[in-house]
Amino acid sequence: MPNDFSAGNGSSKFGLTGSRANGVIIASVVFLVTLATLTTACGPLSQAQSANSATQAKSKSPITVTAQVGNGTQGSRYRGKITASGGRAPYHFLVRVGSLPVGLTLNQTTGAIEGTPAHAGTSEFTVRASNHDWSGGSEVGLRLKVEPKTAGVVVTVSPASATVASGATQQLSAEVRGKSNSQVRWSASAGSVSTSGLFTAPTVASNTTATITATSAAAPDASASATIAIVAGTSSKLTVSAGGLPDAAQGAAYSASLSATGGSQPYQWKLTTGTLPAGLSMNGAGMLSGTPSKTGSFSFNATVTDAAANTASATMLLAVNTANVNGKFDGPAELPRVYVQSALANTPANGKNWPVATDSTLQAALNSAACGDTISLKAGTTFTGVWSFPGKHCDDQHWIVVRTSAPDSSLPPEGTRISPCFAGVASLPGRPALNCSSVQNVMAKLVMGVKTGSGPIALAAGANHYRFLGLEVTRQANAGAIGNLVFPTAGATGDHIIFDRVWIHGTMRDDTTRGIYLSGLTYVALVDSYLNDFHCESRTGTCTDAQALSGGLGSAPGGPYKIANNFLESSAETILFGGGAATTTPTDIEIVRNHFFKPLTWMAGHAGVVLGNHGNPFAVKNHMEMKNAQRVLFEANVAENSWGGFSQSGFSVVLTPKNQSSPKGNLCPSCQVTDVTIRFSTFSHIGGGFQIANAASDTGGAAFAGQRYSIHDVVLDDIDDVKYKGQGQLAQVSTAPGSPLLASVQLTHITAFPAHMLFDLGNVTSPKMPNFVFSNSIVTTGINPIWTIGGGSANCAYNPRVPATVLNSCFSNYSFSGNTLIGVPSQFPASSWPSGNSMAADGNSVGFVNFNNGNGGDYRLKAGSVLKSAASDGKDMGADVAGILAAIQGVY
Repeated sequence: MPNDFSAGNGSSKFGLTGSRANGVIIASVVFLVTLATLTTACGPLSQAQSANSATQAKSKSPITVTAQVGNGTQGSRYRGKITASGGRAPYHFLVRVGSLPVGLTLNQTTGAIEGTPAHAGTSEFTVRASNHDWSGGSEVGLRLKVEPKTAGVVVTVSPASATVASGATQQLSAEVRGKSNSQVRWSASAGSVSTSGLFTAPTVASNTTATITATSAAAPDASASATIAIVAGTSSKLTVSAGGLPDAAQGAAYSASLSATGGSQPYQWKLTTGTLPAGLSMNGAGMLSGTPSKTGSFSFNATVTDAAANTASATMLLAVNTANVNGKFDGPAELPRVYVQSALANTPANGKNWPVATDSTLQAALNSAACGDTISLKAGTTFTGVWSFPGKHCDDQHWIVVRTSAPDSSLPPEGTRISPCFAGVASLPGRPALNCSSVQNVMAKLVMGVKTGSGPIALAAGANHYRFLGLEVTRQANAGAIGNLVFPTAGATGDHIIFDRVWIHGTMRDDTTRGIYLSGLTYVALVDSYLNDFHCESRTGTCTDAQALSGGLGSAPGGPYKIANNFLESSAETILFGGGAATTTPTDIEIVRNHFFKPLTWMAGHAGVVLGNHGNPFAVKNHMEMKNAQRVLFEANVAENSWGGFSQSGFSVVLTPKNQSSPKGNLCPSCQVTDVTIRFSTFSHIGGGFQIANAASDTGGAAFAGQRYSIHDVVLDDIDDVKYKGQGQLAQVSTAPGSPLLASVQLTHITAFPAHMLFDLGNVTSPKMPNFVFSNSIVTTGINPIWTIGGGSANCAYNPRVPATVLNSCFSNYSFSGNTLIGVPSQFPASSWPSGNSMAADGNSVGFVNFNNGNGGDYRLKAGSVLKSAASDGKDMGADVAGILAAIQGVY
């Protein structure tokens, strides 16, 4: 394909041409929740403007959306209704921006809002109604207020919060108002509580929390809770966590928090002796932030004072290293320290050759082969079964190669991606053309031999130094749900595994959860390969999320990993790290020159749609999601097609450290996402760009950290909230209560065209998110440039009207300057933005070679553009498009 962004005959290599929302009418509904007052439903609330007039012109009439809500009460059943008329029924209803009150859900088919509101507060969100084929549609903005129970029975627990030592006790008392019967029933999420309210903490090895609940015996729907912090050890004495802090880099933004345990919160910190590195400061919350200007090792003493005036001190050590030594840092993010060496020259196998032609002899050959041997599977032959690849005492000079018997000359040369052409398949419907120079089956085919489970490649305990070359790895059609096609057996670990020029795939309609499961494996590479058809059917599927590759779980170390020059396709997260129980974080992950793709034929309503076996669409989410990963380089990749409508909103990249929860509790307090670099890549046909968010688990568990992200020289186009059922923004940047503070996010030299908003933000107002940088970029702002993720008045972006005001409220030590903002709505003039930014009326006035309405254009700047060499670093404004084109040449 031509290596530019130009379009031809009304289309481009980026796919569909999209339209932009014309606007949203925001209305308000007060969701008055009381026990005593029940009234009839309200009348019609508001009609939103059409978001796609071109599409609706084809309808009998525009869609009209009304909201009918009744009254309810916190903790009691609620029913409301969103109604649509006009257009083409049956309609699809979707919460597009914000979220419903906790405990309520929206039925996407009927428009019913039902559930039991769990908390008092106000939630803001937008509901969109679309035609039966997901086209067109209108929106209504709602503000739902859930008031606390003020009538009927009210229970209070005292104290509402406390800190106790591991195994210690805390007496609680409960008061019941509104009933003559004052008895309560006590329950505890951890430890035990007596009938008199005496809580006994469990014995714990690490700090945790417990929720103690008192429920009225006379009114079971009336209850109240206390939160007890349980401190590990034998004492709740105030203690500072002493020792080293994460290293800093000279000239790079830095942030880290001091921590203490025991005592009574809140804590107040101060520097007592010693000095911080020049350029850093510490606030009262114990947050270190700034940009160190000198290298060295620095020692200082910090003192914390708790709410009871108890104090504790400790000496802290902080090293400031020289930045950008041997390419170790990109802005605030550290690059991978270790890279997998995957060339054939790095995997010598000069021993015996074992020819294998039948199913029955393959396992025997695997068991008998010595380190340095080659197992040659007869080309064009199908091997059906599940094979165990045993652990042997191999080393870097003696690998075991499992490959097709076809000669190297029949395969694409090393460093060139293989395709299904080499398995005798000339095309795959809905995917980019394979452009086969010839079609011949020269691969050996391994097929999962049982109807459910995982296989056909099972890496046994200690499996190491295996290279797979020229193989097709798949499953039987209509055989049931398959978990992983390649995986380490339960509890097993392995290392030095390379997949080279392989085709790993599921089947057209069956649930196939995963291509390669990486957890438990270290030093793994997937190069020059083709992975497709990993998907889970929504609603009725046997799995929920599908991935081409995933890892980051368990207790075994993970990484380094190399994922290079592949075609990667799956319905949910194409690449996922984290999302479950883990005690370690995978590190040093290289993701370069891959084509991330989701067929539009998986989208409901699309021509030639492909559905699951029960007639439902596959659950689509994003291209890459990081919930537990450190030192990630994402470079020279092309990502196409991601849409919402399921549990996410069509983001392309999701960076959300997660202490995933389950009925057993929170599963990964050590999970983190830190040091991620995303550069010289393109993202197209998506519902949103980047979701960068630190949030607690559903049960309040916090991850360890989420910070130090460098995103630069990227192009994002055709970001369409309507077409791709998303929110239509460049990025969400947020910290939720109870989670670690998001810090050191840097976005520079971005060229992007979000249709609905530039950023949606969220954070409790104190402390603010430090070290946010947005500079030297060319972007459209959308109709709501700086918006809120919701959450009520505690959110720093609660009143998202004036961009500069919201940015000042959400961020500290931030920079938002040197950007060209396109199509800024008239209500947000230049004076409402931070200084140092310029405005452009539309994309055609910027000086692009071809704007093409922000969809498949040529976004290089013309020689005469005033934005040439106008960035603060002397480069062109926006992304280095020429550099991107060179980096991705041949990727797709």
